[in-house]
Amino acid sequence: MYKPRILIADDETTICSVLKRVLEKEGYLVDTCHDGDTAVKMASETFYDLLLTDLKMPGLDGLETLRKVSADSKETSVILMTNYSTVETAVEAMRLGARDYIIKPFIHDDIKISIKNALEDSRLTRENRLLKDELNRSLNLGEFIGSSEKIKDVFKLINKVARTDSSVLITGESGSGKELVARAIHRLSPRSKEPFVPVNCGALPAELLESELFGHTKGAFTGAVANKTGLFTEARGGAIFLDEIGELPLGLQVKLLRALQDREIRPVGSSKSFICDVRVITATNKQLEKEVELKAFREDLYYRINVLTIELPPLRDRGNDVEELAAHFFKTYAPKINKKVKVIMPSAMKLMRNYHWPGNVRELENVIERALILEESDQLTPESLPENI
Repeated sequence: MYKPRILIADDETTICSVLKRVLEKEGYLVDTCHDGDTAVKMASETFYDLLLTDLKMPGLDGLETLRKVSADSKETSVILMTNYSTVETAVEAMRLGARDYIIKPFIHDDIKISIKNALEDSRLTRENRLLKDELNRSLNLGEFIGSSEKIKDVFKLINKVARTDSSVLITGESGSGKELVARAIHRLSPRSKEPFVPVNCGALPAELLESELFGHTKGAFTGAVANKTGLFTEARGGAIFLDEIGELPLGLQVKLLRALQDREIRPVGSSKSFICDVRVITATNKQLEKEVELKAFREDLYYRINVLTIELPPLRDRGNDVEELAAHFFKTYAPKINKKVKVIMPSAMKLMRNYHWPGNVRELENVIERALILEESDQLTPESLPENI
C-alpha cells in the first residue's frame, strides 16, 4: 500500500519531533530538516507528496522555499506554518501555490485534516498527469506537447476522427500545428500503412497546382513532355493533406469536389477519369464560412470537406503549454546547437510565458532555436530572446 511521504521544515526542533511522531502514527513516511535550503535540496532528491514548512527560518524563508519546491515539483502540495499571521503573507502564500496556511500553536486534529486535504490534492494532481500520459500513449500522440484542457480535447477528438474515413477540416492560426494533427489522424487510421501526401495549396500557381494534384498527359500543355502522375494518385489508398485549402482557385475547387463526390480524378489533358481511393484531410487559417459568403469558396465543396472539424487553439490560449513546449524544444535543440547551455533561466521563461505568440508553436520553436545559437553562457537568458518578447 502506498504511504505518502511528508517533509517537515522548521527551525524549531521540538515542532519537528512532535509533528513527526504524530504523523508517523497516522501511517505517513516523514522526514525533517531545519532550514529552507536543506528542504529545497531534499525535495530535489526525493519526491514528497507534501511539504510542511515554517514561514520564518534561517536562510530561505517559507515563501521562498515554497516557490522553489513548487517550481521543481507541481505535484508536491505545500502547507505553511507560522507564529505570525498577516493577510498579506497568507495571500502571497496562496498565490505561490500553498495548499493551506496554519497558525501556531495548532491543534493536532486540525493539522491532520489540513494534511489529509493537501495529500488528496497532491494525489489528484499526480493522477491527472498519469492520465494525460496514458492518453498520449494510447493515442500515440507523443509528439504533441501540452497538458492544457484545450489541447487534451484536441487529443481526444483526433482519436475519434481517425477511426472514420470521413473528410476532416482542421482550422487554426498559422503555426498552430495543423499538419501535425493531420499526420496523427492518418497514423491512427486504418489507412496508416499507405502514403500520407501533404500539399500546400497556396504555394503554387493555379496552372501548376492542377497538374500537381491530378497529373497530366504528354502534350497537355507547353512543356508537358511526358505523362505525370498526380499527388492524388500517389496518395492512393492513403490520405492527401490539402493545407491552405482556402487558397484553392475556384476552377480547381470544382475538380476537387468531383474527386470527393465520385472518388475519381481526371489528369490534365486526359479524356478519361480514374478511380482514386484517397482520404482527404484539409486545413485552413481562414474563416471559410465568410469565404463562402463572399463567393470566394464553393458552398458545396465547403460542406464536403467539413464533415468533421478539429479547431486548434492558438498558443496564447493554452496556458502553461508554453513552458512545456519551450522545455521540449530546448531539450531537442540544445544537444545539437549549443551543448553548453544547460537550462532556461526562470526570467527568460517568464518572458516567454507572458508573450502573445502570434506565430504560435512554430514561432516558439524558432525562438528557442535562435536563442541557443546566440547564447554564450550556460543558461538561456532573456538577452538571447528577440527584443519583441
